[in-house]
Amino acid sequence: MNVTLRPAAASDGAFVQSVYFTTQRWIIERLFGWRGDDFERDRFLRNRDHQDCLAIDGIYLLPAFQRRGIGSQLVSQTIADARRVGLPVRLSAARINPALRLYRRLGFDVVGESEFKVFMERRPA
Repeated sequence: MNVTLRPAAASDGAFVQSVYFTTQRWIIERLFGWRGDDFERDRFLRNRDHQDCLAIDGIYLLPAFQRRGIGSQLVSQTIADARRVGLPVRLSAARINPALRLYRRLGFDVVGESEFKVFMERRPA
């Protein structure tokens, strides 16, 4: 499947939140319990500061688009972009997230763990 990227627009916000909660709510509920829509929305919207790396904060695909190679293509493109500028790629995922298999297959190493998350990095070649 061919995927085209474009810069995010302010008008994408509602759709992005909808996809995130459609795909991640089960993980949030299982690990923490649902702490209320306002709490979860605020947590989602917080900015993260990533320096000296390319960071993947999340790839959220609606179920109809999962297992079609889209995630692999997006992560591989990020790896290629990072390699061109000599930076590592970092990400984290819930311990119960099936995407961990994909990240390992694409060469990410575990660099840390917490009770609920696995922190991974792929160094430039």
